[in-house]
Amino acid sequence: MRVSRMRRSKTAAFGVAGLLAATVLTGCGSEGSGDDTGSGSGKKTEGAKGGEKSPSQVLQATNEKTADAGSARLKISTMVSTNGKSEAVTGSGVMDFGDGTSKLTMGQQGKKVEQRVVDKVLYQKPPKGEAQLPGGKTWLKIDLERLQASGVADTDQASDPSDSFAYSKSLSDKGAKQVGEEEIGGVQTTHYRVPLDIDKLAQGDQKEADKMREQLGDSVPVNIWVDDKGLTRRMQLEMSAKNGKGSAGKDKVKVVMDFSDFGTNVDVDAPASSDTADVTEKVIKESQGRHKA
Repeated sequence: MRVSRMRRSKTAAFGVAGLLAATVLTGCGSEGSGDDTGSGSGKKTEGAKGGEKSPSQVLQATNEKTADAGSARLKISTMVSTNGKSEAVTGSGVMDFGDGTSKLTMGQQGKKVEQRVVDKVLYQKPPKGEAQLPGGKTWLKIDLERLQASGVADTDQASDPSDSFAYSKSLSDKGAKQVGEEEIGGVQTTHYRVPLDIDKLAQGDQKEADKMREQLGDSVPVNIWVDDKGLTRRMQLEMSAKNGKGSAGKDKVKVVMDFSDFGTNVDVDAPASSDTADVTEKVIKESQGRHKA
């Protein structure tokens, strides 16, 4: 969840860890995601249980209700553009918002990666020929708790997908706007726009907050579509960052996450140990080497 990860966004785009965390939780300047037409932040809107609430109050309640739903089916669409070239990554699966258990399949240019998170351990099955695994092994294994304890959990190669959803807890208490009414996946929703709170995103780390502001500015807009039950149906971010020291170009990333079937069963098994190669230490050492460079 660090600022530096976005600078390698193109590399990170294939894995959902990089895909989500590198675009949702990292330092990249916002390009915005549309105009600000529609209702202003002062307009009251109908709450899920009746009564008028401000957009900020609605979104605060939405975050809690969506998390309380426990789980959902997830569709992801990401477009990464750099130096005039674009790459699309799409995926789908299921996710438990509480403990991070998840199963997702990502696709890019005809290639697929399967990813699972079970008991805070991430497993990735890369396309054939895309990873140098020991003989007979078909899955990478990364212990997320060991990774975080090492202090280099900002690596592009791994992140807990449930953490990527948790960024919604960093929405600002101010500045929310109601944009309009739209249908998402056959469900009528209300579209809101709200900035991220950089201090919340940095989780009290002032140095990290300063880094984020240098990259992001003071305001990063997030678009959220809420149904009449107060559940999030879509989140969208459109962001950009300089793509290298001294470079005038920018990497641009657009992420759309659609949620459905809230409360769905998330029954995910870890791959057989005989099929996995634990690369946790390798990831830690490579990340430490980049930090020293």
